[in-house]
Amino acid sequence: MSAIFGSGSFPGAGRRAGSSAPEQGRAAVGSTRLAMLAALALVAFYNVPAWRALARLVPLAGLGDAAFYVSFGVLMWAAFALLLTAVSFRWIFKPVLMLIAIASALAAYFMTDYGVSIDSVMIQNMAETNLAEASALFSPAMLGYLLVLGLLPTALVWRLPVAYARGWKGLAGRAGTVLACAMAGILMLAAFYGVYSPLLRQNRALTNFINPTSYLHALDKYAHQRWGVKETLAVAPIGLDARPGPAWARQPRKSLVVFVVGETARADHFGLNGYARDTTPELRRLGVLNFGRVSSCGTSTAVSVPCMFSGFPRADYSDRKAKTHEGLLDVLQRAGVEVFWRDNNSDCKGACLRVPHDTVDARRNDARCDGETCYDEVMLDGLQQYIDAKQDNVFIVLHSIGSHGPAYYRRYPAAFQKFSPVCRSNQFSQCTHEELINAYDNTIAYTDHFLAQVVALLQRNAAQRDTAMVYVSDHGESLGENGLYLHAAPYAIAPEAQTHVPMVMWLSPEAQRDWGIDRRCLAARGDAPFSHDNVFHTFLGLFDVQTALYRPALDMAAPCRDLPEGPASAVAPSAAPPAPRKS
Repeated sequence: MSAIFGSGSFPGAGRRAGSSAPEQGRAAVGSTRLAMLAALALVAFYNVPAWRALARLVPLAGLGDAAFYVSFGVLMWAAFALLLTAVSFRWIFKPVLMLIAIASALAAYFMTDYGVSIDSVMIQNMAETNLAEASALFSPAMLGYLLVLGLLPTALVWRLPVAYARGWKGLAGRAGTVLACAMAGILMLAAFYGVYSPLLRQNRALTNFINPTSYLHALDKYAHQRWGVKETLAVAPIGLDARPGPAWARQPRKSLVVFVVGETARADHFGLNGYARDTTPELRRLGVLNFGRVSSCGTSTAVSVPCMFSGFPRADYSDRKAKTHEGLLDVLQRAGVEVFWRDNNSDCKGACLRVPHDTVDARRNDARCDGETCYDEVMLDGLQQYIDAKQDNVFIVLHSIGSHGPAYYRRYPAAFQKFSPVCRSNQFSQCTHEELINAYDNTIAYTDHFLAQVVALLQRNAAQRDTAMVYVSDHGESLGENGLYLHAAPYAIAPEAQTHVPMVMWLSPEAQRDWGIDRRCLAARGDAPFSHDNVFHTFLGLFDVQTALYRPALDMAAPCRDLPEGPASAVAPSAAPPAPRKS
């Protein structure tokens, strides 16, 4: 065992030559032994979600499966022990252990209670959230995890006397332990290679549940994406050739288009898409055009919002590309459209940085706000005055809070509690599945009302302008299917509930006439497969902005537009935006 635990790992070892002395009168534990014990605690107490994920993938049905489970535990223990032993030096070891205890406790809570896994996108969501969103996640259960698995171990580590082997002997002991852990891990992989190979290759969710390596890897990846590029990133302009098309001169009136970016709405809970509950009665009465097969670019706001405005298709999208290129709003503004972004969410994720924008003040003295969030209807305040002050074509983006969880009950006024009883907690384990679904469906019913209010605003302006509204959610939401809640699952393995999103369009009769859009043709496309990739080009088409960026094949309305001349006939369906320039 001495080869595994190394020099100075037993109580009193610090009194030997080459070891640091322990605290007087108290037995000290060797740093290597402490690393081993901490690794064992991580396997046993912090990785319940990983064990559950493994049980779903490899059901325990016999002795062979039991042996594999043992190997999986040994593999995790060896990996954790290797990492901890590598940092088992005076001055840094205890702080590292304490930080890991606290971070792993929080990770264990979210993975256990919500079934979410942790990857770089989840880290990005955490980094880009605001106080209101973060506070909505706080619960007594989180406090319990933090106290029992975070602060208590931290206090124990703080008070525990530790002996650290010094000099070459200490380095050799640690190196020997690291080598032994590596050999143990390799042995476990080799013994069950036939199981591990397809399991780890085809089921990334399992590795995303392993605590703490999942979030350590995700942090490293996010840090590399965010700060790892040494050159200064410049925002490359796109659509420098953007100009008004012939329809601008031909149409007798200016256009007013409102784009509502939804939040966390899943398509299968929209009544328009055949949901058993009629959660969208007002939109149905308005006769909106419904698109029932729309896929999101990502499973989180931090990915989907910048992606849909970037002009890059999901297959070619990256966070860095979005941050180093202008987007849809820049192109429309360059062509002469008056662009305005209003936010009732965390923020625009970079999409609105170069256009006029504001954020709803949740601290306002208003019954529709609670100091942290406001109901989405607040975004309509003052919009008529803004519209009246503009003489050109206007494009307004309303970024809603929609159905953002886990506190669904806070997203709608009491008058819209149509389905009862509801879950009035952000801790789903305290609610029945029925209560959770009721609360979520109430958010959809309120979104239906909010969108109807947007249409009402546009109808009041239809005598002066050609008006239209487009709504699409940024991503969907898991509501307990297979033990998974919320969103932000890795896209490759995300359930359809997180990627299948609702999308509707309303066009005034005048807009249909002046824009040359055949409504029946567009309605017939309701079952066609669309995605966030269509957003960029559809709005270029609706505003008749001519640019080489425009691709008619991705314009949802292009096949139903009948004009003497239009963007499809005037430009080439060309390539992606130019490469970023270095400053």
